[in-house]
Amino acid sequence: MMRNNLNVRQMQAYAAICLLVFCDHIRVTNSAITELIKHLFSLSTAKSLPDWEQAGTGIAITGRGDPVPAEVDEAIPENYKNTFNTLVECCVEVGIVDMYGASTEQPRMFLEKCIGIVQSLGLELPPIESLDKLAKGEDAWGEPVTEGELSDLIEGIGLKLN
Repeated sequence: MMRNNLNVRQMQAYAAICLLVFCDHIRVTNSAITELIKHLFSLSTAKSLPDWEQAGTGIAITGRGDPVPAEVDEAIPENYKNTFNTLVECCVEVGIVDMYGASTEQPRMFLEKCIGIVQSLGLELPPIESLDKLAKGEDAWGEPVTEGELSDLIEGIGLKLN
């Protein structure tokens, strides 16, 4: 079970990790997927939450009900298409579900869905404690971290962003 003291930025970073681990597992790399994962991670460093949310509407995979680009859909093995689409939508919801309202348990619930999807495939995720490096600020969203701190986290858990 997940710790309760994670802020939304930390949860969004972990959701991005879930998507990265899943895509590595199914051996799918695509610039649109990488763009989405980088966007999800960038919430950790975003100074303006509305600007970050708006930027997410302009990328190839929005995770907001829009179809994924054909080349991405074709690259995903048939038996993983539904899982991929569900995981993408849950990952994106972690960061946007509470964007313009009160803080709720929804980001945590979406992150738990992401973790459940990845673990149901028998995949291993890095320890949630690795997110402690991103723990800044006292409110539900937390404060931005530096690009260096985010890079250190990603490298420290052995992930590669193409």
